[in-house]
Amino acid sequence: MFDTQVPHSHPLFTYYPPLDATTVGIVSIPHSGEDIPDEFKPYLCADLLTMREDVDYKVHELVDIEALQKNGVGVMVAHVHRVCVDLNRSEENCVMFWKENTKGVPLIGKSFSREEEDFFIRKFHKPFFEIYESLIRDFSRKLKVRLPVVDLHSMPSRPTAYHMKQNPNQKTTRTDFCVSDQHGKTCRPDFIDFFAQRLKTTGHSVAVNDPYIGGFVTTFVNRFETENIQIEINRAIYMDEEKKELLPHLVPKLKTDLTQVLIEGLTKFSR
Repeated sequence: MFDTQVPHSHPLFTYYPPLDATTVGIVSIPHSGEDIPDEFKPYLCADLLTMREDVDYKVHELVDIEALQKNGVGVMVAHVHRVCVDLNRSEENCVMFWKENTKGVPLIGKSFSREEEDFFIRKFHKPFFEIYESLIRDFSRKLKVRLPVVDLHSMPSRPTAYHMKQNPNQKTTRTDFCVSDQHGKTCRPDFIDFFAQRLKTTGHSVAVNDPYIGGFVTTFVNRFETENIQIEINRAIYMDEEKKELLPHLVPKLKTDLTQVLIEGLTKFSR
């Protein structure tokens, strides 16, 4: 049985548990992984830089995981590339969903059978959510309130043609952060408002449910007694979007601020 009190390293993800008996919440990072399992390589036709276009690049390095652990936060970081299996999508469309990236460059050069798809789901999608459910249930038993959960992502600073097709009414420039709760479905108003307002105090611009409202992870977590939101970080505030590189002069302050906001918010709503 999965032990939520000890570290767990798995080819698909790493779980970082709280470092003492205190439990305040969970942070998940499902899209920063860049590992490409051998099983997927025959199907891919793009180079790593092309596939990096829609990765939540280095988001796991934008928080101080050890500091989160010391403050009672469990952290789940996925390793498998979202082009292979997208963990922010349901089983029905998670396997090699992205036939091309959001700039229209092809990614998948070979089709796969239903049997192969089922295999990929069982091996690469189900385990992540089985463990995630174990965490939620175990952490919830330790709290007298609804479990606080945050799902971390990043977003391009400007929407591509793909994004505009999905949401034609969105702005062509984006705020530094987008916090979302599927228009009030996944948490109470003061939960999302705390994170939105607290991020603003760090000097950043913040939008709520614009341009994103949350994804499969927020839907999955919402099956349980939780308060959960998705936070999208504008890539322009921490990386060179063309070169796909971190900007060292921007990362340290962002990491400090974001970590502190997460600790404060998850702690506040765990009591």
